[in-house]
Amino acid sequence: MHNGLKTLLLLVAATALGQGCSSETDVVKMAPVPQVESRFEPEVLWSHSVGSGVGKFYSQLSPVVADSMVFAASRDGDVAAFDKVSGESKWAIDLGDQPENSDKRSTRLSGGITAFYGKLFLGSENGYVYAIDQADGKLLWSQAVQGEVIAAPAADAGKVVAVTSSGKLVAMDAETGKVIWSSADDQPNLTLRGQSTPVIAAGGVIYGRADGKVGVVLLDSGMLANIARVAAPHGTTELDRMVDVDAQPIVDGDEIFSVAYNGQLVARKLMTGEEIWKRKYSSFENMGITGSDLLLTDAKGHVYAVDRSNGAEKWSNTDLSYRNVTAPLGFGDYVLVGDGEGYLYWLDNNSGRIVAMQELDSKGLYTAPVADGDVAYVLTRSGDLLAIKRP
Repeated sequence: MHNGLKTLLLLVAATALGQGCSSETDVVKMAPVPQVESRFEPEVLWSHSVGSGVGKFYSQLSPVVADSMVFAASRDGDVAAFDKVSGESKWAIDLGDQPENSDKRSTRLSGGITAFYGKLFLGSENGYVYAIDQADGKLLWSQAVQGEVIAAPAADAGKVVAVTSSGKLVAMDAETGKVIWSSADDQPNLTLRGQSTPVIAAGGVIYGRADGKVGVVLLDSGMLANIARVAAPHGTTELDRMVDVDAQPIVDGDEIFSVAYNGQLVARKLMTGEEIWKRKYSSFENMGITGSDLLLTDAKGHVYAVDRSNGAEKWSNTDLSYRNVTAPLGFGDYVLVGDGEGYLYWLDNNSGRIVAMQELDSKGLYTAPVADGDVAYVLTRSGDLLAIKRP
């Protein structure tokens, strides 16, 4: 299917309809900004700008912490490194200067950042995967993959695996970028504008598919090893029948958790695929883990904590309905989520109640914060990277 139509579908299914209407007759009303008497004032330790951010475009760019540094990128190709404690700038590179981007409107970075092997891996809508040296920001290689890379690549065992918007998996040598193997899945007629970040575990690449399934291919060869359904298409319209598994599967010990849009949250045994439990949730955002719980934000902007052992719902928060909330982050005694108007919310980990909030960027937040110890790093749509201390 042509990618332009997929882009149009996202605008219908996720933006214009407020992330998840099931039919053309649904009426969506965004919840007002919650009135919260904050128990504390979260401290911003430092902030820096990274290019011009991602603007209003769809993006899965997220900061990443590795060793003593935090890394962030912008859609236009800026990638920067900062000391994670002081915020001191360490290096910056502009991938827009690369020859493959010279005749494009933008570098259109969209998938990443993944840190591994002392390298950073990113993907672009222009169909390239990049490897950058963590220490000095030197571009090590770039590789064309014949498709938009809108999810972060995965890396392990000397390989980097990227998934494209057309459902193609591409494995590359982590040192050289040379393509080792590729495999492709058939795509439904209509899909969300998103893609699941793959996970490498137990010698396999685990990834969500647009047909409501989670696939496993062998890391060494790309051969299909297993496939399991998370959601089955239903309804009378193509929009109703979308069942994309865009959230990254979570592997925890010998169990794997996955969730689908218009589908279910499912727990299975990693090696056998045996179903442990399933519950009715609809989501396309990545999940989080805190203690014994899974955290997720659904297509309506509701936030949940679910017991990993049995799928029992521990709490839910509906205060942020249709506010375009980000994926959640478990952060000590709190759960952090951002929204499309730039507010960061601190939810009590035990009850789900909002106990504090702060406005960070009027243009919005689009990706979950990342945590390192007692500091959360937040990247805004304007490209501001903030380090915020946990109280």
